[in-house]
Order: sequence, then structure tokens, then C-alpha cells
Amino acid sequence: MLWVDVTNLPHVPFFERFIKERRCFVTARRHGFLEEMLRARGISFVSVGKHARGRREKLIASARRIIQLARVLESRQVSACIAKHSVEAPRVAFGLGIPHYHFVDNEYAEHQNRLTLSLCTRIIAPEATDRRMLLSQGAEEGRLLSFRGVLEVAQVRNFKPDDALVRSLKLRRFVLLRPPPEGAAYYQGRRRTREIIEVLRARGYTVVLIPRGDESYPGCITLRNVDTLSLAYHAEAVVSEGGTMNREAALLGTPAISLYRGELLGVDRYLIKLGLMRHASSAEELLELLPGEGEKEELRECARKEVARMEDPFEVLARAMGERDK
Repeated sequence: MLWVDVTNLPHVPFFERFIKERRCFVTARRHGFLEEMLRARGISFVSVGKHARGRREKLIASARRIIQLARVLESRQVSACIAKHSVEAPRVAFGLGIPHYHFVDNEYAEHQNRLTLSLCTRIIAPEATDRRMLLSQGAEEGRLLSFRGVLEVAQVRNFKPDDALVRSLKLRRFVLLRPPPEGAAYYQGRRRTREIIEVLRARGYTVVLIPRGDESYPGCITLRNVDTLSLAYHAEAVVSEGGTMNREAALLGTPAISLYRGELLGVDRYLIKLGLMRHASSAEELLELLPGEGEKEELRECARKEVARMEDPFEVLARAMGERDK
């Protein structure tokens, strides 16, 4: 049995197919509507610990979660642990002698990376992620496996869009919006979601917002625990102050505009270089980057070709686990 630790909302669609195709023991934490999303997708899990804000609070919550996970794992027979940017899973797996396979695509998550990378059996990262930074944060050269593409290929490659939600909400000309990851240790930007909503509405767009927690904003449609991939596919554009939703949209061929305020991740720069993503530094610049007539179809064809050239990160994982078992 494999142990999969799911600690953030984007990890659910990333791991969903992997979990359902194998015998897995899944742990999660209280973080926004993460648990609700797991239940909605029929994934059984054990809730352990919670997300926290602030350095002191994060330290205490993480320490408690390590203890709780160690106790939960005592009676479980697991052959390996798999996670993406989980702080606690690699440490618990290392302490219990369980091989740990770690997905990483954020070289700027320094706090998390320094606490985990040195303990991993194998680290799987996109080629575009700055290898030197990961090595400086504790990764070992022989344990770091790179692949061509981005992690989001896992949930996009076999995706089939559904327009049921779009039809039920009678959405026509809409932009999908994602606020910034304000609770994350690596994010230092300021809140400007209201300004972005107002700018988009002034241009005649309906704004559909996917929140990170319980927050709500006037002037938009707020949806939780829905098929965001299908929404992204049918949207005129996806605008995000985070990363995952933009990368998903880029791979689907939907105009994706990043408003991220920090250093752009290597995977985002990679997609920008391919012409599948754009970056705006202000709400005003965002308006200049919104798609023109016929642009979406050109992007869609470009995305299909680029995705076909990318590797599936779970195939890299399978090879890594197979090599270790030999």
C-alpha cells in the first residue's frame, strides 16, 4: 500500500487518477475546502492536522502534524510515501524508514524545501525548475530526477471538457479568476483581487472566482469545489495570482495571464517562452493582454502540440520506484 499526503487544493486533481488506480492510504489536512473536494471526488482519507498562517503558527501546526502522522502510520503497512511540497510527509517517512518520493516545482518555496529535500528518496522536478536552487536547499544530485514539461500535464493530458456547469450558470463571456496564495510562506504580495474584478467587469466580462478559503468578493460569481478544468477550458481567459490554475489553462490552450507578484517560477517562465502564458504586473497591463478575436483557437492548437511533447510526471515516478525495487 502507498501513502499519499495531500496538503493543498491543487494536489487533489494532480493525485486523483494515481490514487484511484492504486491501493493508497491518503492523509490530508484542514485547509480551505480541501477535505470537501476530496469527499466530492470519492477519495477516502484521514484528516491529520491543519494549515496555519504566520511563521510561529506554521511551526507549531507542522510539529503537531508530524506527531499525529507518526501515530496514524504506526498501524499501517505502507511501502512508500508520495507527496507534493508536503512539509511533514518526508520527515515522517524518513523517521519511520519509509521511502519517500517528492514532487517539486517551486524553487522559491525555500522554507518548505530546506525542511524536506535532504530527506527524500527521490525528488521529481520539471527541467524548467532551477536545479541549482534545489541543490542549494538540500537536494542531492543523484536523487533529483528531471522531466520535460510541467506537473500539471498529469491532470490535463487525458482531460475531456464538460460544459454542464457553464450551461447551468448560463455563463457566456467570462474570465476565471484565482486570488493569491496569501497563506503561503513564500508569497509576499499585497491583496488586489477587488481591483482586478472591477477592471474585468468594466470590460464587460463576468468574473468567476475560485477562492482559496472562505473569502468572498462582491461583483463576481464565487464557486467552490467545482470542475475548474472545464471552467478554464470554456473561459475567455484565466487570470491567477497563483500558479497551478494558470498552468492548467495554458496547457488547455486557454489564454492564461499570471499576475503573480513574486519571482516567477521556472515552470511559469517556461510556459511564457512557449507562448502559452503571459505575465502582467498590474491590473492595467492585464487589460492589454486579454485575448483578441480568434486568438484562443491558435493557442489551443499550440498547446496540443506542446503537451504532446511533454512527459508525464507519474511515469517518471513509476520508473524511479521500479529502479529502487530492483
